[in-house]
Amino acid sequence: MGYFPFFMDVAGKNGVIVGGGGVAARKVEKLLAFGPKLTVIAPRIEDGIRMMGEAAVQTGASSLILKEQPFQMSDLTGADFVIAATDDETLNGRISEYCMAERIPVNVVDDREKCSFLFPALVQEGDLTIGISTNGKSPTAAAWVRKELSQTLPEGLGETIDLMSQIRPRVMEQTAPESRRREILEKLFLYCMEKKGDVPFAELLRCLEGMLDA
Repeated sequence: MGYFPFFMDVAGKNGVIVGGGGVAARKVEKLLAFGPKLTVIAPRIEDGIRMMGEAAVQTGASSLILKEQPFQMSDLTGADFVIAATDDETLNGRISEYCMAERIPVNVVDDREKCSFLFPALVQEGDLTIGISTNGKSPTAAAWVRKELSQTLPEGLGETIDLMSQIRPRVMEQTAPESRRREILEKLFLYCMEKKGDVPFAELLRCLEGMLDA
């Protein structure tokens, strides 16, 4: 069976990344944009992770704690999710076994069998997030699909999504049947896409009023 693609809110969640090298750095980079509280633990932590930690402090959206010390299993206490990204397969296996027993979601880099969740290849455009997974069988294929998708997304999609998030509550307040609300939202979306997301909200409201009066 494959992995079901849940989208989970990790903002404010406690994530522990065991390992301080390039692989760990890539996981940190992906996660920080989503606002978790990350702790990286390793005897040596590369400078790239330190730089991301400084940037996280400046933005205030996420936090990144660095513990340059040998890992102990007690470091996982209170974790909401764990990533094992060391070059020690035995240690990664022990971390996986502990997390499985404690029902803590765990990802072991490059070892699909020891994972309870996988990292997808991500395509992001504003609030649009597309996760691509091959069930851990071919990260290369997932990366290729990500690149292809990134190049085909239409201009203004992120801005259009922002506009739709503003107008949608106004549409949902109307007493029209659900099918009519869906129709209105689709028309408003297509209108915004035609304008490449460059639509003043007042103009969008006028469009909505015209559709409701029709």
